[in-house]
Amino acid sequence: MVKTDLFAMAAKNLMRRKSRTFLTMLGVLIGTTSIVVMVSLGIGLQESQEAMYAQWGSMNEITVNQSYSYGDEENQNIVALNDEALEYFQTFEGVTAVVPMVQVSANSASYGKEQGWLEVYGINPEDMPVKGMEPAHGRLLQAADRNAVVIGGMVGDGFYDPNGGSNWVEGETYEAYQARVYEKTTGMLNKKINAEFMNHETQKSKKVTFQVVGIMPMESGNYSYSAYAPLDVMQKIQKQMLTSEERKQKNRNDYNQITIVTEDVTYTKSICESLRSEGYNVYSIAEDLEGVEDSMQVFQLALGGIGAITLLVAAIGIINTMVMSIYERTREIAIMKVIGATFTDIRLMFLAEAGMIGLMGGVLGLVFSYTLSFIINQFSGDFLGNYMGTGEALSLSVIPWWLAVFAIVFSILVGLLAGVYPANRAVKLSPIEAMRSN
Repeated sequence: MVKTDLFAMAAKNLMRRKSRTFLTMLGVLIGTTSIVVMVSLGIGLQESQEAMYAQWGSMNEITVNQSYSYGDEENQNIVALNDEALEYFQTFEGVTAVVPMVQVSANSASYGKEQGWLEVYGINPEDMPVKGMEPAHGRLLQAADRNAVVIGGMVGDGFYDPNGGSNWVEGETYEAYQARVYEKTTGMLNKKINAEFMNHETQKSKKVTFQVVGIMPMESGNYSYSAYAPLDVMQKIQKQMLTSEERKQKNRNDYNQITIVTEDVTYTKSICESLRSEGYNVYSIAEDLEGVEDSMQVFQLALGGIGAITLLVAAIGIINTMVMSIYERTREIAIMKVIGATFTDIRLMFLAEAGMIGLMGGVLGLVFSYTLSFIINQFSGDFLGNYMGTGEALSLSVIPWWLAVFAIVFSILVGLLAGVYPANRAVKLSPIEAMRSN
């Protein structure tokens, strides 16, 4: 028999028993939907975690912080963050940039009539784009800048009117509070901030007037509450803040922090391991996310397994339907054998029926999965975004293309496997006994 005729006959057989076919297909639909939606929840939670971590830095960045020693320094292996360290970090494979920074806290700061505090990082102007810093207002630092400063979107939270009480308004939501503080911060553009840096050992202070030339976005992770000034300017201030004990240290840190930027996250993890083994104090979001990814994969497998049980029940339903169909169509099968249909033709026809049930159930299940995913995201997107601290709606259910393809292929495969036993039973029917039984 021509194969196209077999498939056409299989389709007609299914349509002759619409109710039974629909109910059997319904089991596949529910099973497919269960798997897709369950796994999509795991994928959505993982992507939400990644979005949350991305708020605090890039996966391709390694932060090397200065190490601290306690007790007898000569008996401790303390590595310093200096120019030699900068050159060494650049020798690693996969490193695209090395960004040195210093951090100095102002003893006091003032903006107009308001007083407060200011955390200032020194950074080379050309390194700001490397760290992904983009201003929402104004500009970044330039090579000719001296006392210019770029401030984070929430720096205004650190200043308050000593005669006006707290910045917090009773009954105000956190989102409204953030928006109000950001509006206050943007008002500082092109204004001056007076900062006083004091050496608490000598009681000598250094007063600096910064000109605000740029404002970072409100949601800018680590940049939100800090200010950024030229590296050479802040290094001079930092040296003035050194205590006599710090000046005597042999392995003194020239930088508080060095950021290593890599080509790919795989380089990030390997470099972290190497530097940590050498005594450097390193941190990377990529390492934190690795643990999250592992736990989420286990979570996805567990959810997928629950859905797979439903699809297994659907497979049993397909077997039951096809076996019943054989008993009802014994005469038809006998006639097909008498007129020359081969065992392969009969087996293929029953497998085609089972596969079509799987295909229809899988397609409709996928449509139903997308519908459920849309409804879930509509009701949970804003809540999840606020919970993760990203400031925007996130998808709790995510169905990537590969999951959709897997669902269709898997449902067809389940149908075919469920049809193997009934097809073999049909093949083994004796034409003579089948004719006699009718």
